[in-house]
Amino acid sequence: MIGFAHIAIRPMLARLVALGLLGAVGAGPVFSGLDADSEIEAARARLDRAREQAARQPGVPPLTAADGDALLAAFRARLEALAGTGAVVIDGTLIEPDPARPALPRLRATLRGTAEGLHGLAHAVETGSPLMAVEEADLTVERPADAEIGRPTLMRLAFAARGVVTGKPAQPRRAP
Repeated sequence: MIGFAHIAIRPMLARLVALGLLGAVGAGPVFSGLDADSEIEAARARLDRAREQAARQPGVPPLTAADGDALLAAFRARLEALAGTGAVVIDGTLIEPDPARPALPRLRATLRGTAEGLHGLAHAVETGSPLMAVEEADLTVERPADAEIGRPTLMRLAFAARGVVTGKPAQPRRAP
């Protein structure tokens, strides 16, 4: 009987092994199909992002000039245009070359005005056209408010931004 039992089990074991092999062979395409689905979804997401980016309006151009003097003049003109809309006075502007990045000199400005005027100017500098990347800013109280005579707080804003020189490198210089 033991011999007969082994004979009856062999075909069943062969069938189980064959079924296991068929399952393993059939699982390969299923798993690769799942991988393909995830790759298709990732490609669709990239395509959607590319379409959104293409649909957006072009970026704001940076503040550029052919040389350092022209860049400082453009910076000063931009600040004067923005200061004219609020209660802001420009005390001084200067250009500082950066030896590590000669095409991207640092532009410094010192301004006085009301908190609202300086806030509006700072917001316009960072978001308006032409774009200036503000690297540092220092806001201090120049004179406190006086409620008795109706005088607002006078603030001082000193900031440094970057501009782009497309020609010869900038030289240190103050604007008149």
